[in-house]
Amino acid sequence: MVKATQRSAVLLGVATLGLLMSSVPSFAEVQNVKVGGDITVRGFWRRNLDLRHAESTATPGRQDDLFLMSTTGVNVGADLTENVGAFIRLANERDWNQDEAGTSTANTAAGDFDLSQAYITLKELFYSPLTVRVGQQPIVWGRGFILGSNLLPSILNTGGGTSTAAGDDRNAAISANEYTDFTAFDAIRATLDLGGVASIGVPLMVDYVYIKQDEGLFNEADDINVQGLNFSTHFDSMNSEVEAYYLNKRDRSRTITQNRGSVSTIGLRGSAKPVEGAYLYSEMALQFGKKGTLLDAGITTNPTGSGQQAWAFDLGGEFTFADVATSPKVGLEWIFYSGHDKDGAFQGWDPIAPSYFTTLIRSYQTRNTGVTGLYPTDQAGVTSAFTNQHEFALYGGLKPIDDLGVDSRLSWFWLEDGSIPTTTPAGSASRNSYLGTEWDTMLTYDYTDDVQFGLAYGVFFPGNVFRDAGDGSDATSGADTAQQLISKVSVKF
Repeated sequence: MVKATQRSAVLLGVATLGLLMSSVPSFAEVQNVKVGGDITVRGFWRRNLDLRHAESTATPGRQDDLFLMSTTGVNVGADLTENVGAFIRLANERDWNQDEAGTSTANTAAGDFDLSQAYITLKELFYSPLTVRVGQQPIVWGRGFILGSNLLPSILNTGGGTSTAAGDDRNAAISANEYTDFTAFDAIRATLDLGGVASIGVPLMVDYVYIKQDEGLFNEADDINVQGLNFSTHFDSMNSEVEAYYLNKRDRSRTITQNRGSVSTIGLRGSAKPVEGAYLYSEMALQFGKKGTLLDAGITTNPTGSGQQAWAFDLGGEFTFADVATSPKVGLEWIFYSGHDKDGAFQGWDPIAPSYFTTLIRSYQTRNTGVTGLYPTDQAGVTSAFTNQHEFALYGGLKPIDDLGVDSRLSWFWLEDGSIPTTTPAGSASRNSYLGTEWDTMLTYDYTDDVQFGLAYGVFFPGNVFRDAGDGSDATSGADTAQQLISKVSVKF
């Protein structure tokens, strides 16, 4: 028996050595492989995020909620021959110990890893300044005001498929969907860097994107596709940059009555640092075309095939007193999304796919449409945070010590003039255009180069638009203060 065991061990060793030797040629072709990752654990305390004092038809509709969430990511990047690279990110996100009685619709997959990013990079393809990236990838234009994240389409878009739920809600295993890791786009991206071309005279970057936002049914022309071009340049004077872009969302999903949704967005963005410590930024965009599937619109069809025309802009500036102890910073910002939505019949601005969310609560509020992915408000005639809104903000920050940052933002929200809801709940007093006020404060502590602690608190005080029967003290009221406290610890390796 002992000799048989020894023979087995020798055979196993020889087989293992053979496998290792046979794998050497395949690894030799990959000259540079980087493996890393990150782990983030967040703790949440939430109160009345649906603006109601107790349970209601909206979700999340709990008066108080305490839960923990973890996100684990593993990154593998490889540089291959002939300017070819590959990157893969596997991620797992889950609410701690979520069971079948919870809110998750994908608890069976809560412990699984899924592809968060997976793309190929081809540098100097056919032409030395050209780089092409193919696959599931992050894409951010400018500050992410128009294009930057697949968060909203993945949660709110019903798409052209057979499901009436989200088009690709892989983040269904968590309750705080705004913190999902799955925000990359299935896309083809071609970037032409003409900075080194002498005949151009100025540095110029041309970026083309093709995004498959929703596949719909196979063998049917019922997809939602986004295509766009971005032209950007920068100037050494005043450390300024400028970009102009065009983005088209072509909607052929089966939910569109006339099957011809096509919304185009053209925009211009710029920023500058005219003096030391000052930073000015602005972005303006115009939408036009024909309405398609509207994110968070309260309807899934477009019976009239009406035209789309809307405006959006982001104007702001800030100043950092670098020579003062704690380096205090102050800033002002005005964000506007147009839209005329008196009775909840349609939206104005189509958010497409932004990543610029300024607050902890109001930025993720949706209308009462049965959408459970973000923060629906159970209130008639109120639009989401993605359209029909002015936001005025005063913000600032400082560093009491080298590794500790404190940032705070006070925001006021109003509906666009002329769009005050005419549909009022029974027993309601008069309503005006004031949506509410939110105050957010965030603390970030860099414990080491790899470990970071964070704490964020947000409180939203609803305005008269949310006024309902009652005074905010009973279960039927829709004007109760919402609060959220988020703690975080993260490590990168």
